[in-house]
Amino acid sequence: MRGGLATKSADRLSGVVLVIAALTGVVVVFLVALPLAMSRPFPTPHQGDWVIEKALAQPNVAQKVAPAAPRDETRIVKTNVPTRSLMVAALPHPPHPAPVRTRRAVERLAFAARWKRTGLPANDEADDAPTGTVRLALADEGTANIAAPKPAPLRVPAEAARIKPVEKKVEAPPAKKANPMDVVDDYLWDVYERVPDKKDNSGDFTWKDVAAAKRMHMSLKDYVIRGMDPDFREELYHAGRAMDAAGLHWSILSAFRDDYRQMLASGFKARPGNSLHGGSRAVGGYGHGRAVDVMNVDRGDDEAVWRWFDAHGAKYGLRRPMPGYDPAHIQSGGNWHEIAQAERAERTRTAETKKPDTQAAVRSRHPRHTM
Repeated sequence: MRGGLATKSADRLSGVVLVIAALTGVVVVFLVALPLAMSRPFPTPHQGDWVIEKALAQPNVAQKVAPAAPRDETRIVKTNVPTRSLMVAALPHPPHPAPVRTRRAVERLAFAARWKRTGLPANDEADDAPTGTVRLALADEGTANIAAPKPAPLRVPAEAARIKPVEKKVEAPPAKKANPMDVVDDYLWDVYERVPDKKDNSGDFTWKDVAAAKRMHMSLKDYVIRGMDPDFREELYHAGRAMDAAGLHWSILSAFRDDYRQMLASGFKARPGNSLHGGSRAVGGYGHGRAVDVMNVDRGDDEAVWRWFDAHGAKYGLRRPMPGYDPAHIQSGGNWHEIAQAERAERTRTAETKKPDTQAAVRSRHPRHTM
């Protein structure tokens, strides 16, 4: 009976041991083995205190952590969190491009090359130079051995060498078209200068035309001659040439006058703006003057010139309207535009068949007389 009790006690003890062993295995599986099987060997991206840096991508960090890290290695660097450790994993990495040599590196190569050739110490003495000439010279000297190879000369076929370049034809600029009024203006300007000092009963007023031309920022010729209407200048040109042929040495005492110049005039005169010499209200100002005061080069014989206009002026579209009050005053009259156009057409036809007289020839035939 006692033997049976001992056997039952042993069986119960064995059963308890088996149950404890089974429970222990279950606990180990669920608490240790299963979590290890489901865990990852690397940190997840959401863990913000771990930063993955590629070797040599950031030179400053790479030199502090692993200066001699190979190119195919990726390092995981821990940030400032003391509770975690550094993990390094070998991952494939594309080759890095060759580092660009800085100016400092080129200078060091230059000093090294100089040291090999001359035996001088390869130090950084050039850094203390007052200018950059020593550094640049050594840099050029040191980089001569590491310069890129020169490209091979280009081979030119024999056929291409015999081809001549196309010659470009340089065309001369077109000649400036002559102004048909230049002959008229040159002649009238010569007549104006036959007596350079302008005087009448009121005194010397030579300065008045000069002051008016300066006020309009133009030459005296452009002011006194080209200020008159082109048709009026054409008529005055033909009448003057006729007087020259008749032996009368005439001259222009006053030609174009704007409102300012008319205000400077003295004696019997129209109000500023109402003068036919070039008043703004009467004719329209500059370029439209149609009156002129004439005289004889031989002072004291002005009547001969004035009487010629009385006898022949209408033929040229000119007349002397005030022989008593203003005897020197000559202005346009009658069909003066039609007369001027006909005279211009005749002059241009004659110029096409005959070389026109130059200004020097005109001066030689009619020498200037001064008093």
